[in-house]
Amino acid sequence: MLNFLEKAGLVKSDPPAEIRPEASDAAPPADVLPAATPSAVTSGVLDAEAVYAHAGVPPSVYPAERLLRLVDGLSAMDPATRLMAIQAMDAADESWSLADPLADAAAKIQALAAHGQQLQANLQALEGETQTQLAAVASRQEQVVGDIRKQITELEALVARELSRAAQETAGHTAALSAATDQTQRALGDIAQLSQRLQSLSAQFGAPVTRPQE
Repeated sequence: MLNFLEKAGLVKSDPPAEIRPEASDAAPPADVLPAATPSAVTSGVLDAEAVYAHAGVPPSVYPAERLLRLVDGLSAMDPATRLMAIQAMDAADESWSLADPLADAAAKIQALAAHGQQLQANLQALEGETQTQLAAVASRQEQVVGDIRKQITELEALVARELSRAAQETAGHTAALSAATDQTQRALGDIAQLSQRLQSLSAQFGAPVTRPQE
């Protein structure tokens, strides 16, 4: 099966390489030509390698990502043939076993699940903190706006009282001026009338007699 895959140009065989368990992405004895794009596990928002390192996932002689690339490279085969091909590669090279990428995948799945749970816990904590902050903002807003509206009501009452008092004082002063004006006009009328009557005496009886000084 391995020879068939090599002749078809799907895989190539490399000389047996020294096993380095400490390498996280050691080169496998057989790989896909050409290599497929890495798994979407490592995206722009998720640093999968950092997640694995934080979770203490041990290095693998045949990482799960390498097996994923191999599966992608053999995607033209039906599942049964693809499985036979991969098993043939496993049997042809004793430096790795199919159990290696499967164990690596299981450890990484567990690490990703734990990371996802931590992200959800962080989000829930942030939601709770945000709700507390929003409640505090709403409470402060209600109190401050209430105080301002109370002050506005009190100021409006002061304005109304001042307007009423000013209106009353204006009416009082105006009425007093009007009464004084009427009184003065009547007094002036009386003066004019009395003066005319007194002047009529001179007209009727002549100039007043001046008494000699003693």
